[in-house]
Amino acid sequence: MSADDRLLEAAVATEGPDASVANVSRPSDAMPIRRERVTLALLVTAVMLLLTGCQATPPDRHDDIDRLGAQLGSLPGVSAVNTRTSYSPAQGLINFTITAELADGISSDQVAEVTSRYLRDLRTAALTGYRAELDLTHGWDLFAVDSGWLPIANDRQIVDQSRDWIALRGEFPHATVRFRATIKHPGGQLAPQEAGRSNRATITMADTADYRDVATVLTALCSRFSALAGMDWDVSAGKLHSAQIRTSARYPTPAELGVWDALNSDQAIPHVDRLTINGPVSPPIWFAEKTIHSHDVAVALDLARKHLPAVATLPGPVLYTASDQISGHIGGAGNARGPVAITVGGCTKYDPLVYLPSPAELTLLDAYESCHR
Repeated sequence: MSADDRLLEAAVATEGPDASVANVSRPSDAMPIRRERVTLALLVTAVMLLLTGCQATPPDRHDDIDRLGAQLGSLPGVSAVNTRTSYSPAQGLINFTITAELADGISSDQVAEVTSRYLRDLRTAALTGYRAELDLTHGWDLFAVDSGWLPIANDRQIVDQSRDWIALRGEFPHATVRFRATIKHPGGQLAPQEAGRSNRATITMADTADYRDVATVLTALCSRFSALAGMDWDVSAGKLHSAQIRTSARYPTPAELGVWDALNSDQAIPHVDRLTINGPVSPPIWFAEKTIHSHDVAVALDLARKHLPAVATLPGPVLYTASDQISGHIGGAGNARGPVAITVGGCTKYDPLVYLPSPAELTLLDAYESCHR
């Protein structure tokens, strides 16, 4: 029986055991409909067969993964290697992680060689179908290549970023640098499971650092690491003087850092600041201020009155929030769900079932926003 015959037989079967009998009693003008149904069934069956072939469960590759880990462990600059493999197809767990602990003083060339060797071996058919991750660690510092299940299309960029990671560690020796490499796939797709696991870096300063150190880091990134501007960055001060700047797709401008300095340096009303650039739901720029030792909305309003003139020097729209929460009562859809939220040069969206601005807030909205309420 030919392949076409088998497809036809499968197609007829999908229409039920009485399909051919029913066809005998139909008038001849129903034949085109019958042919269309068979054609559709053929297409559906062909697609099902294709998908079945594409989703074939890969075999257990523990030995191959352990062998790759041993090869990486033999390279200069690697102190130890650990491999973790999960192979449970019934639960959808087919993955491996290779963790390499790096020696003190490892060079950028040595890190690049470890990364290159891993990427070359990852291309082999033996590892197809596994969710794969390489973690290079030194203390709390991390360089991760988390490619998911899909092939990698930007090997050279990842190797270059491994060198950048070493340079960042040298630039900020008292900070923790955790870097998740940019991952690109041949078709440009990004699986939902990969969201937040690539193209991002965090720099956490020592406990004694403050907002000035955060600004210094961003200034250094702008001047010496321009190739990394398209990543998601999270730079934060230590525990003693909380301050945080989060960016996506670009670094902050000198003017934005100037406002950052002005807001942080004025501690007449004790508070902490967070600057977000290109966040997921807010306007392109968001200055969030959290009052310290006070939950009084009146105090937050006083803070807003003092700092909104500085924020207003930037091109709008710029979101400014002041409250007892660094989240600024901004919900997941970007709507304000509490006081105080002002969009300078724009229009703040509110969740009317949860919160509406007070008369004092309306005065600020009228003064700084471009919409009329």
